[in-house]
Amino acid sequence: MSRQLTMNDIARIANVSVATVSRVLADAPNVRHETRERVLRVVEDHHYEPSHVARSLTTRRTQTLGVVIDDMANPFFTELAKGVEAVLREHGYTMLLTASNWDAAREHQLVRMLIRNRVDGVLIAAVNPDSDSVQMLRKVGVPFVLMNCWSRDDKIGYVTGDSYTGGQLAAECLLRTGVRQYLCLAGVPHQSTEERRRGFVDAIEAAGSGDHLAVYSEVCTSDDGYKIVPRLIALHQIDTVPTGIFTSNDFVAMGIIDGLLDHNVTVPEQASVIGYDNIEFASRYRVPLTTVDQPKQTMGELAASELIKCIEDREYRSRTLLLKPRLITRKSCRPVEQPQEATGLQ
Repeated sequence: MSRQLTMNDIARIANVSVATVSRVLADAPNVRHETRERVLRVVEDHHYEPSHVARSLTTRRTQTLGVVIDDMANPFFTELAKGVEAVLREHGYTMLLTASNWDAAREHQLVRMLIRNRVDGVLIAAVNPDSDSVQMLRKVGVPFVLMNCWSRDDKIGYVTGDSYTGGQLAAECLLRTGVRQYLCLAGVPHQSTEERRRGFVDAIEAAGSGDHLAVYSEVCTSDDGYKIVPRLIALHQIDTVPTGIFTSNDFVAMGIIDGLLDHNVTVPEQASVIGYDNIEFASRYRVPLTTVDQPKQTMGELAASELIKCIEDREYRSRTLLLKPRLITRKSCRPVEQPQEATGLQ
């Protein structure tokens, strides 16, 4: 029986380096077309099957990264993962994508599983930046970078959106529309949600409108948003008092809009609604949604790049990157009121 070819054999026959063979087998894009075709022809002719186990024993790497997000069904995390995958593919890595469903215990189990599977590093959108899973990664020495949250420990790298500023942007927009009361609907208990709430509340209070503000917690889903509308109408007379509503994600905002319209409250004439994240179909909703946009795919790309640097250079310290949000104005928010010009009349 003939022996199984090695990557060294493939490199010799194709007249390329072993590193080039590795990039071709990993489907990395930074290889010339002619070179890729030559390597693949040798692989096919000799029925070569790469041994990932043998390669990992030699290099002590598996070329695999673990990725832990919070919610697989949320388009925000889908875009985040898309950015991660694009960078990993370019550098010859694959990813094991998992979701904690906002559960710290499940997150801890997933991280343990990734460590047992000998991933080279972990990207984690942590339920809590000080969670047991984050501490475990530090203890075992696996390189990791936080996503969608930040740590006060300057030795922990992260890439996240500036949620506090995002909350301020929403408040400033509503303050300019002439509404007479403000509602803030905070979602899943999480650092990013708390920062959005805090930024919104601080801006409303700084404008002297704190007495006309109410905050509701753990309104997390579109269904939650829809169901809370009758309560909001009863307590705050939204049907008669012009109201500005800020939600910590777009799903809740869409549920709010559906509930308002079903209760004959017009949007935006009677109630202005602002969401957060600018998910893909926010612009095509029944009332196109005003929302705070954060660069989701860029967040994933930057986090993946930082982690690869940490893996390939153990002396490298990952950066802490805070990405600026921007307000996207659409039809769910009343137009900004313009100050009236003085006429001189008494």
